Amino acid sequence: MATRHPHNPNLTLVEGTEWNGLPLLPKHSPYIEQYLERILETMKKAVDRYRRTTAIRFDLRIPVDFPEPDSSVISSFFESLQAKINAHQLRKARQGQRVHSCELRYVWAREQNISRHRHYHCCILLNGDAYRYLGAFGCNGHPEEEERIAAENMSGRIRSAWCSALRLPWGAGQWLVHFPTNGTYYIDANSVTIFDRYVDLFRRLSYFAKAETKRYGDGSNSFGCSRR
Repeated sequence: MATRHPHNPNLTLVEGTEWNGLPLLPKHSPYIEQYLERILETMKKAVDRYRRTTAIRFDLRIPVDFPEPDSSVISSFFESLQAKINAHQLRKARQGQRVHSCELRYVWAREQNISRHRHYHCCILLNGDAYRYLGAFGCNGHPEEEERIAAENMSGRIRSAWCSALRLPWGAGQWLVHFPTNGTYYIDANSVTIFDRYVDLFRRLSYFAKAETKRYGDGSNSFGCSRR
């Protein structure tokens, strides 16, 4: 049964472990229906555009001693990440390598529970023919060399883009990105596994739509998706 959100009457809450035939993560009900709709729409746009789609789930953290950033920080992050993807593809083209177009799509949710500062849960959706793997994200203790190497894999671009959004040097900011276990999904529209992978990803991303830990009334957004 759907009810209105007590702090935002424009949003509808849904209970349970299933929505429109799709599974939701248990133990996180209620969910915001409008957010579930936008997650599904973003996934559909990605798979319609790229028959092979790579989805990468990660978290962006803000240092405890860092001034609370405004809501533009997450927009700056995605803009920086798209710019880094474009730069990488341009380098490949100049080297005579085949390049697949890659328009970045994404879903994010901002939360604050017991921590002082908010954190962001994110998922990016990429052309699977251009980028299939996250790449290494270990630290070897040599920031300059690691930053140079990181520019050649997606985990490094993500960390570098977050450093850029926070205006922090690589050595201080790269630690603020967390890549959870089994956070990369590969959806192939030509594979018999497409439905299973699609459903698995939606279930994982339903967490972004949970009503708990979202804040309203302070002029900032708690959820967003790419518009394209």
